[in-house]
Amino acid sequence: MAHDFLGSESCQACHPDAYAAWQTSAHARSREVLSPQQQKDVRCLSCHSPNQTDQKVSHVACESCHGGGQYYSARFVMKDSELARLVGLVDPGEKSCRGCHDGASPSLKPFDFTAKLKAIDHWSVERAKRKAAAAVVPPLKPEASASR
Repeated sequence: MAHDFLGSESCQACHPDAYAAWQTSAHARSREVLSPQQQKDVRCLSCHSPNQTDQKVSHVACESCHGGGQYYSARFVMKDSELARLVGLVDPGEKSCRGCHDGASPSLKPFDFTAKLKAIDHWSVERAKRKAAAAVVPPLKPEASASR
């Protein structure tokens, strides 16, 4: 079996805000909310700990949704979004969330993708920082012709 997960901690170096948001999320504690009996039930673990068997990850980790980072985690790869996707980075959407959050999952309320997406927002802070950094324009160097 492939062990292409690097672990959520490896994401933290480049994505500290996303990692911090994930750490406080229900996904980071997904297995812990199960009773001891449920922690032995394959039906429960398939969503609460989907990568435990093949990747040795006992919760819903960054790579559970974004794909194993072995090939896309290098900084030079992540700077090229097309290349990152070609080598395994996944941009999850509603369909991937509904793999676990479906009508068969035990819940008191139906799954509202839009509302739940806001609850797991781990990208807004980072994107705002990137946008602000890109907006900073370096000062112009005086041109040689200006001294004439």
